[in-house]
Amino acid sequence: MELKTETKTTIYQQMSKEELIQMVEELREEARIGSVFSSFAESGANDATLMWQGRNRFLAENVQPVSIKPVPDKSFPLNVGGRHRIIDGDNLAVMRSLLTDFRGGERSGFDVIYIDPPYNTGKDIFAYNDSYRFSKSELAKIRTTVHRVERAVLLDDPSRHTKWINHIAPRLFAARKLLKNTGVIIISIDEHELPRLWMLLEEMYQERNRIATLIWERSRKNDPSYVSEGHEYILIWAKDKSALDAKIKRLAESEEGQKTKGKWRKRKDGVDEILAAYAAAKLRHQDDLQGIQDEMKQFFKGLPKDHPARKIRYRHVDEFGMFNNDGDLGWPSGTGPTYDVIHPVTQLPCAVPKSGWRFTDPADMEKLIAEGKVVFKKDHTLVPRRKVYLHEMEHEVALSVIRKMGQRGVETVEQVLGKGKFKSPKDHELLAELFNLVTWRDPKALILDPYAGSGTTGHAVLEMNAIDNGQRQFVLIENGDPTNKVVDRDEYTDTLTAERVRRVLSGKWADGKQRVELSDGFTFYEAKKTVGKKVIMESNRESLADIILQIVEEDSNRIDCRVEGYKYLIGRTKLGYGIALVWEPGRANGHQPLTREIRSKIIEEARAANVTLPVYIYAVANVSPENDSLYRFQQIPDSILYRLNLLNEEDEE
Repeated sequence: MELKTETKTTIYQQMSKEELIQMVEELREEARIGSVFSSFAESGANDATLMWQGRNRFLAENVQPVSIKPVPDKSFPLNVGGRHRIIDGDNLAVMRSLLTDFRGGERSGFDVIYIDPPYNTGKDIFAYNDSYRFSKSELAKIRTTVHRVERAVLLDDPSRHTKWINHIAPRLFAARKLLKNTGVIIISIDEHELPRLWMLLEEMYQERNRIATLIWERSRKNDPSYVSEGHEYILIWAKDKSALDAKIKRLAESEEGQKTKGKWRKRKDGVDEILAAYAAAKLRHQDDLQGIQDEMKQFFKGLPKDHPARKIRYRHVDEFGMFNNDGDLGWPSGTGPTYDVIHPVTQLPCAVPKSGWRFTDPADMEKLIAEGKVVFKKDHTLVPRRKVYLHEMEHEVALSVIRKMGQRGVETVEQVLGKGKFKSPKDHELLAELFNLVTWRDPKALILDPYAGSGTTGHAVLEMNAIDNGQRQFVLIENGDPTNKVVDRDEYTDTLTAERVRRVLSGKWADGKQRVELSDGFTFYEAKKTVGKKVIMESNRESLADIILQIVEEDSNRIDCRVEGYKYLIGRTKLGYGIALVWEPGRANGHQPLTREIRSKIIEEARAANVTLPVYIYAVANVSPENDSLYRFQQIPDSILYRLNLLNEEDEE
């Protein structure tokens, strides 16, 4: 007798081939990163692996999300705010919480994450996980509210490198989650931790995704015992270099990318000043080319001796713009074609470059001559030259050595905020140049700075937008500097980081000079509270939904779990199961139990959204009949606290 068995369609059978392939690829990537940091014994030997105490506990650590609340009276414009964000809180916890809005993917996430971490020079105070040294009960007694130990790390501390790695490793990992697939991470560092940072990046971001290591020569020490080390390093790594390569190919075929063939290129130093002077001269003199030429001669004559525009040879003027008449018409290498190019005066063939002509087809040369872009010498015995316009050659390859004095950054901060507020700020012009380089000058780029400090990144982005009318957006995170004796830590983010941005926006700098007011703004946020029972129970529906979805996405391979447009349904897991929240407005603290009627509405929403049953329903209480095939009840707040590993701590309190 044959037994009949009832078959049930699984979620995997409902997924398309493309969805299954994507899920497998994401799981493989998770496994790869996880294995990197868990498959080696901490005491083992591996010549290509960075070993440190606490390595195997790195990925196991559960980072608590925090409650991020806007503060209107610290925003700009006052009580209005804007699209940029400045967040006062621990950067690791905040980055964990930003996943809801900025989770990295093909079209989502940050284009650039700039990290300027503690250099571990022996004077830094930074948070690190000290659990590799203490038992759980001992650690609980010394944890801060963000569950980290925060102490000064001295130069003679035998475990100072371990502490620094335990600080930076989870932040590099969190940053990777927030990067767009074509995004890059830029990190400033000096010699103290460069070797360890490099190895961490090779493991987390993979060696093949390294783009460049820049050397910034920013100062000179006049009386060293051995060698003057006045430089630091800027490391650039891609999240996925193959995605960048594909973007270069796409841009090379587009009109906007033709000048640079889609490649990263920087503006030549001094070009903008020359083009601005030319535009002003043309506006004054209209079609009077000699008048424009005379004014430009005076412009170049008045430049300081060390101004980069002095090195640019495009100093002639015609109806098409600024040009030089010394462009090479010869074949780049080897032997090019030879044919007759007739001199317009002598009517005889001109001398041919030793390497042959640049153009294989004589018709291309004739076209260039007809356009007036070939400059003939006094007679045919000399090789003609090509006329090259500045607006055609305004970009150049970025070099790996940057020679720019760091004092410029200090002077800018003093002009904006006054003297003595910040010791070693970065140069906002240098950051703007880097951001433009790695984003192809994208006017809508998203930029994150988890170590915002004096707000240099914010200043850079605002200036970039002002120059090209861009819509770039920044997110700055800062938690105060305990070593700063001038600004109190509790007021640091507001009175230093945000205040600099306010003054750049308003044009009211400390030096009193008149500056243009910028039509932009930022919203100030505070993220001081970790998500505990009190925060959960006091949350509004939107905030509580964010907390729940942050938890769900950790189990859903970091995909975007949010579902919008429903009263109760808020998301779905990687496998398609629905997530619902019962948190009714109009009730005291939203304490509405799950009833049969509400459950029926949730199931209707789940079917309309095509999510899989059972639905996981979060509510404070349940008075609806149990039905495991339809729903699974998740009690608030205990279920959330349990998922955050905080249930025991709440009990202890």
